[in-house]
Amino acid sequence: MSFNMTNKTRCIGFLMETSFHYDVYINIITALINKDIPCDIIINDLIETEYVNNMVNFLGTVNVPGLRFMLLSTVLKHQKVYSCLVTPYYLSYAEKIARIHVRTVYGLAKNEWNHAAWNTKYDYILCYSHYTAKALDLATRVKVVGNPRFDDWHNKTYAQELPSHIALTPTKPTLLYAPTYGELSSLPHWAEKLGRLSNEYTIICKLHHATLCRKEEQHNLKAARRYLKNIVTDNTSTFALLECADYVISDNSGFIFDAVNAQKRVILLRWDKMDDLLTENKSFSTHESPEQQIRKILPDARDMADLRYFLSADYPWHKKAPDLDVIRTEYCDAFNDGNAGLRAAEIIDEATSG
Repeated sequence: MSFNMTNKTRCIGFLMETSFHYDVYINIITALINKDIPCDIIINDLIETEYVNNMVNFLGTVNVPGLRFMLLSTVLKHQKVYSCLVTPYYLSYAEKIARIHVRTVYGLAKNEWNHAAWNTKYDYILCYSHYTAKALDLATRVKVVGNPRFDDWHNKTYAQELPSHIALTPTKPTLLYAPTYGELSSLPHWAEKLGRLSNEYTIICKLHHATLCRKEEQHNLKAARRYLKNIVTDNTSTFALLECADYVISDNSGFIFDAVNAQKRVILLRWDKMDDLLTENKSFSTHESPEQQIRKILPDARDMADLRYFLSADYPWHKKAPDLDVIRTEYCDAFNDGNAGLRAAEIIDEATSG
């Protein structure tokens, strides 16, 4: 990995605050590089050290010809101005480093944050599908392109290998557990209970990057490590994990929609007083947020008896299919054709070609 300054006329910056953002960007970046448009990944090195170290270590494994890497502190120091800056959300200190700002939506959860007023700061917003476009209601600024990250799923270009420490057992169904972080995480309420299923199921826990990096998440991380054996801490194998999963278990995470889009059987978890967190701005989620509304469709487990029923052969999954087909098209990806990154790149190309 090399860190360079560049003074070329047109260059697109992609601001990264977690390693996950690389997955959000890479198919857009690849399409732009194929158009001979230079791209820089800009690492925000002004945030917590744990996040910065994680990004730098991850990017050290990346080798994409033509892709360059920058530190945000260097960009600010040298007052570099990009033709366009692509970000997943608004950051005030990044306003002056580009002439055009594009947001690429990277999830569907937590309406209060995802559709907040700061979206008006963008020149263009790239959306998965019509739900987000209608909710933002920003006329010509909103562009429906599909989900660029899911291009790898549709084109089968994702890493097929599971992490080396994950061993599947053919005689056991595989449960992929993907909890969110913070107060809306099911980890402190469900980790021990899920651990009891390990004799009957292979349980893989895909942790949220915030659970790994934030100091206030230590209690959740401790619960995961105490009760769950197969913990995955990076995003490189996400699609391989989805491929092998017989069921996906989650809580209030945007990963719910990844699993639905991958046509997996998804079970949600809840606990006493969880609903209290959805009122009076106690969290970024509300009862109207997609990750809460989808509980009307997906099985919603309050206890182990519920969970065992949802995992049994008696549960009528076929009855969910029509509603979930609508979710895939209207929420997850309007196209699901593997060309979302190209559509996004074409919008950025056109916006910066003048």
